[in-house]
Amino acid sequence: MTNTTQSDHLGPVLVTGATGQVGRRLVSALLATGHPVTVLTRSPESVRRLWPNDGVRVHAGDLTEAETLAGLGVGLKTVFHLASYAPRPDEPDLYNAPDHWRVTAEGTANLVAALAEAPIERLVHVSTVKAMGDRAGALGRPAGADTPPEPDCLYGRAKLAAERRVLEFGQARGIEASVMRLPMVYGLDGAGNIARMVEAVAAGRFPPWPRLDNRRSAIHVDDAIAAALLIAGHQASGDRTYIATDGRPYSTRWIYEQILSALGRPIPRWTVPLWMLRGAALGGTLAERRLGRRMPLTRDALVKLTGDAWYDSSAIAALGFVPRYGLADEIRRLVRRPAAGPAP
Repeated sequence: MTNTTQSDHLGPVLVTGATGQVGRRLVSALLATGHPVTVLTRSPESVRRLWPNDGVRVHAGDLTEAETLAGLGVGLKTVFHLASYAPRPDEPDLYNAPDHWRVTAEGTANLVAALAEAPIERLVHVSTVKAMGDRAGALGRPAGADTPPEPDCLYGRAKLAAERRVLEFGQARGIEASVMRLPMVYGLDGAGNIARMVEAVAAGRFPPWPRLDNRRSAIHVDDAIAAALLIAGHQASGDRTYIATDGRPYSTRWIYEQILSALGRPIPRWTVPLWMLRGAALGGTLAERRLGRRMPLTRDALVKLTGDAWYDSSAIAALGFVPRYGLADEIRRLVRRPAAGPAP
């Protein structure tokens, strides 16, 4: 079985979070295969700019305002729920912003309530491994979706609450409801952590990284969309939680060397000591708290760069998911972009 299973049976589709980096690509993929798509959005103008001629049906509404969701489920067969709170880029504590709970947890409760009488047959909630907590990915082995979740930030707790609400809704209605958790996503047209790292290395702002063998999972956005469509179209995917990755764990050092190689630059013989990075991260954390804006290196950022976030995607592989992309090709693509030129 391939990634293109019974997605042609999805029927009329609702997408929440459609203007986000993943959501907009999902909508375009659905339109390309002829599915009627309804988008729930607070900004109909943004939807019209993205799909001016494709006949996307717009339901203007807000997950946090239940009355705006009336009539949302009319005529639908499948729902992809991607919407969640998106903090401002300069918000200092992204994962503990108070609105995560209001938008993501309470908003999902409002959504399923609005769909209570709708004729939907399938609901896929696109979530995140943050719902499991960072410790889950640092066990020394890849964590599966059955690893007991212990979210350690408000974002993760809100996502876990949303997941549970979706699965409970599916059980109560007797429909195929599923959760797909994503790790770091790449392939986002210059957005995301990998693109920022490429830009930093190209500009000479990223130090010679320690030779640490940490392992972090990731997935290309197009593979994430293929996985969501596979889950939605598969007859045996309901009442399950899946993790989708490209199947290859990456270390920060490996990524650093791949970027240098793609830039045609030599790999330095020396590396910055870890103790020095920890000192800089402490300074960044204190500055972030005092100034109320994000710093390039903090304790949390350093944990991500040096620690594991390693996940097992064998459950979705059992459905027939085969990732098409890897991070090495994405790094070379990003380096070829004009923004990744030589350091001044």
